[in-house]
Amino acid sequence: MTADLQGVVTTAARPNSELLHRAGEIARRLGLPLVSRDRRTLDEILAEYAASFSAVATREGIFLYADGRQYRYHPGMAVVRLRQVIRGHPDPLLEVGEVRPGDRVVDATLGLGADAIVLSHAVGPEGRVVGVEDRPVLAFFVEEGLSTYAYPALPELEAAMRRVEVVWGDHVDYLRRLPDQSVDLVYFDPMFRKTIDASRGIDALRVFGDPSALRFEAVKEAVRVARRRVVLKDRRDGGEIDRLGFQPVSKGSGRIQFGVINVGGGK
Repeated sequence: MTADLQGVVTTAARPNSELLHRAGEIARRLGLPLVSRDRRTLDEILAEYAASFSAVATREGIFLYADGRQYRYHPGMAVVRLRQVIRGHPDPLLEVGEVRPGDRVVDATLGLGADAIVLSHAVGPEGRVVGVEDRPVLAFFVEEGLSTYAYPALPELEAAMRRVEVVWGDHVDYLRRLPDQSVDLVYFDPMFRKTIDASRGIDALRVFGDPSALRFEAVKEAVRVARRRVVLKDRRDGGEIDRLGFQPVSKGSGRIQFGVINVGGGK
């Protein structure tokens, strides 16, 4: 579906004036048609407008609808990982990236934002994490989720989510605008060519994300702007680490491998 996403914006079945206004805002921001619900099912609306998905404004927040399924934002494995970090356990990404409080980080392939949340917690309030996402619908969905998702049982999670800055656009264009050695870490986690996670939690990424391979140009710009490290995550048999000239590092599960390029004073 990602090759030719055609979408509309609508509301819950019985919208009030506030929901109608919110749906209008979403439609304007995404540049999509605003469709009156008129007691129709979402499938009926998609069929009428030859659309593949709908962004739906409800009293409980925004969800995306495609292929007969609702997609509501969830921080995914960031919850488990953050609990582990708080308990003093190592996180492979934080170790490989040598992430420190106060660091400036660019997560150049934001996706659903789980890595960005963990990075945000690690750099703390004095640091900065910018997540770049080139698919407008996914960027909007994640930006909304990061700013509104509530998890009172883990306030550190909410705090980390709120601090992530979402940039809509191509990561190469974004990196080009940054000065030399202006961030500590640039991180890439492009969509794997083959899925290894059977969890339904990342299904929204499969539907709305960008499956394109990471470009050499992106790595070149990342090396220019990073002060310490550029990190890439891939399947252990994915081939991207070798293709793009990263040094493999054995961290994480047996199915995942990180690649590193040290720059500046990186060790």
